[in-house]
Amino acid sequence: MESIETINENDFLDFYNSRTYNANCFNDDGSLNKNYNSFKSTGIIAQVFDDHWDSTYLANKHIIDLYRPNADKEIHKIINCYNKNLGCSLYECPNCHDIVFIGHTCKSRFCSSCGYKYKSHRVESVLQTAYNCSHRQIVFTIPSQLRSYFFFPFEDRINILFQAVRDTIYSILNESFKKNKKGILKKYTSKIKFSPGFFAFLHTFGRDLKWNPHIHILIAELKLGDNGSWKLWNFFDYDALSKRFQKILLALLSKHLGKSFSKLKNDLFRSYPNGFYVYAEPKKFKDIKSGVEYVTRYCGRVPISENRIVNYDGHTVTFSYIDHKDSNYHEMSLSASDFILILLRHLLPYQFKIIRYYGFYKKKHLLHSKMIPLIKPHSRTFRKSLLKYQHSILLSFHRDPYNCPKCDTKLNFVLCIN
Repeated sequence: MESIETINENDFLDFYNSRTYNANCFNDDGSLNKNYNSFKSTGIIAQVFDDHWDSTYLANKHIIDLYRPNADKEIHKIINCYNKNLGCSLYECPNCHDIVFIGHTCKSRFCSSCGYKYKSHRVESVLQTAYNCSHRQIVFTIPSQLRSYFFFPFEDRINILFQAVRDTIYSILNESFKKNKKGILKKYTSKIKFSPGFFAFLHTFGRDLKWNPHIHILIAELKLGDNGSWKLWNFFDYDALSKRFQKILLALLSKHLGKSFSKLKNDLFRSYPNGFYVYAEPKKFKDIKSGVEYVTRYCGRVPISENRIVNYDGHTVTFSYIDHKDSNYHEMSLSASDFILILLRHLLPYQFKIIRYYGFYKKKHLLHSKMIPLIKPHSRTFRKSLLKYQHSILLSFHRDPYNCPKCDTKLNFVLCIN
């Protein structure tokens, strides 16, 4: 048997063409056959992109390049994910001598497949940072009148939203509220400077895919003092959170936008006398991992899951959603082009930090060594190894991707084609 361990790509092509296989890993013109030995079937969303992206981009190039300049590159990555156009690694079975190639993935957060892997890594990162204590979910929302302000320029405005959430949490940090003997709630300010610990997660869409930026946070129900003390923090004044978030966010936007924003700012104070809606009621998760997965699931993937797409006939996409307002089932049908444009609203810039750490989760506190971590140090390396490609495929599909699909023999690496 001739060895092909060290030959270059051209020599491999000559070697390959001199042999006969049950299926061709190259087409007649010498290009890679993207369907050969591929265990991944194209998802509906990737198929919609493949069928209609070029025409949609051509018809809307100016506006797409203006608002989402990375769109063309990201969408082509998704279309070519795992289908060998992004390159592939070739392996040979030492038993049956068949050639198997494993396509390179796009690693885009906007890809329904790679986005899931991104989410899994982010979940593990948060879990390995968190302390073993109760956490509460708080959701900061903005009124519909403000949503367009956070669409473009995206990064600057979303950073303002994150800053407003951070400043709101810190504004109530060293305050406590107790009812006096008359039942009146009084505010007390702590002499000790405490630090919070929380994770902030950006979501940009609602169930109907409309542009609706809002931030979920998972906050530890304890705060650590600068004198080495700690204190439980399980009471959050909803009214204070709502009013302060409104005041802080509008002040930041006013500073950023100038006098042109003054009228809308005043109108919003009149329209929302109780502040912007902040959900802070205790939400009971089975455990913190469930809570992290819940708020992270929308942070690393395309805005709609494949199972919500009811039908795609090649021209029209029909998807379903449950409305938060009436809890009723709805279906919406859009042309494939309109469906793509709606999804593009939620495409994020490359390397944009959609999950952020604050307080003692960002910088280790002097009490860090005394805190109990959620994930014990001795198990962290092993848990991370389970996220690698080979192990994740084994866990999900009960097959080793580096074994021959015909005889299950361990494959030998041949070469990498990029």
